[in-house]
Amino acid sequence: MNWRTAVFVCVLALSGTAAAELTEGRDYVQIDPVPAGTGERIEVIEFFFYGCETCYRIEPMLRDWVLQRESLIDFKLMPALRRSAWIPLSDLFFSLHALGLLPRFHDQVYIAIHEQGRRLTSRREQVKWAVDNGIDEAVFENTVESDAVAIATQRARDATVAYGIRVTPSIVVDGRYLTTGAMIGNASRVSPVLDQLLELASATRSGIAR
Repeated sequence: MNWRTAVFVCVLALSGTAAAELTEGRDYVQIDPVPAGTGERIEVIEFFFYGCETCYRIEPMLRDWVLQRESLIDFKLMPALRRSAWIPLSDLFFSLHALGLLPRFHDQVYIAIHEQGRRLTSRREQVKWAVDNGIDEAVFENTVESDAVAIATQRARDATVAYGIRVTPSIVVDGRYLTTGAMIGNASRVSPVLDQLLELASATRSGIAR
C-alpha cells in the first residue's frame, strides 16, 4: 500500500463511510477507461448542465466535498453536451471561465435559472444577465462569440461522447468509474459515494482493487 492509498483509507475511516460498500451497477458503473494523466492526484470530472435541477441541488454538497479533498484530487467541471440546445449554456460557462469570472458566477447562473426563472439560452438573455451582474457588455459579447469559446464547447461535446455521458449530473472518477445523480440519490450521499470511488480508483492504480 503506497502513501496515497493509505491517505484514502484514513480519510474514509475518519468520515465513517468505509463500511457502506458500493454496489457496481447500482451506485456506479465502470466505463471504458479514458486516460486521466493527473499524476498522483485522482481526476474527478463533473459533467453538468446548468438547466439540470439535480445538478443545482447537489452543487453545495459537491463543492464542500471538493474543498475537503482538494489535496487528493484534480477536480474539473465540464458542461455535458448531449444535444445542440445545450450549446448556449456551455458557451456561457466557457465565457465566464475565459474572463476569470467562473468562481464568482457559477452558482449565480444556477440561481438565475432555477430561482429567478431566467432561461439564459439565447445570446440576448445572456448579455442582459451579464450586464445586470456588472459584466461589461462588449467584453462579454466578444468573449461568448470568440473562436476560443467555440473550440472549448466542441471539446466538451467530444468529452461527452468519449466518456459515454447520458445523463446529468455524471461524475467520473479517474477516467473509469462513473456515478450519476440518480445513482447517488439523496444529496447527503455525495461524499460517501465519491469517497469510496476514490478508494476504488486508488486501489486500482495500486493493483489491489477488489
